[in-house]
Amino acid sequence: AREQEEEQEEEEEEDSRVALLDDVETAEDEENAAAAAVKENEEDDDLSLFSSATDLKNKEQLQQILEEERHIKMGNVQVLLLLFVVILFINLMKGGGALKSPLGIRCGSNSFWIANGAMLGWILLISFFARSYLVRKHEIKEAVGFPYVEGDIKWDSRATIVYPVICAAAGFFAGMFGVGGGIVKGPLMLAMGVHPKVSSASSACMILFTSFTATTS
Repeated sequence: AREQEEEQEEEEEEDSRVALLDDVETAEDEENAAAAAVKENEEDDDLSLFSSATDLKNKEQLQQILEEERHIKMGNVQVLLLLFVVILFINLMKGGGALKSPLGIRCGSNSFWIANGAMLGWILLISFFARSYLVRKHEIKEAVGFPYVEGDIKWDSRATIVYPVICAAAGFFAGMFGVGGGIVKGPLMLAMGVHPKVSSASSACMILFTSFTATTS
């Protein structure tokens, strides 16, 4: 009987130890779950804060772009004038037709072709930077959700290559055959979705520069 009592006491002690271990493991599991929940809440708060900051930044950029779109960008006009002045200067120095070159450059000479190459290189350089600027602005507009309206042009990576190439071809054939480049550029801008009034004004502006440059060639 004493042995049975001792065995029973040992079983009770073993059960108590097992129950204690179970309680400890349960407490550890609860602590781990609580820590994981706190960490998850902190991550959610960080994501929410990051999302709010991103949305606020996008709204600020959108307001800035909308404000810029309300006014004529004088920087763009200055780049256009700089391009025109350099081309005009090279044309005058090169001479042509009734206008003799002040540097003595003759048609067909090495200097003549160097001058033409310099003009072409200058145009390509400005076109490269203009394309980079337009594509970057388009990406920013897409990121902030810019509200395009009828007549706006999306200057993406394709449009900044296709349309300038067509306009360059129009200018080339206009110079070769003596036809107005507006015959091509006007319908092209309408096909691009440009408002007719804007298309007419842009064509007139282009003719001012192209005609003046052709006169001095």
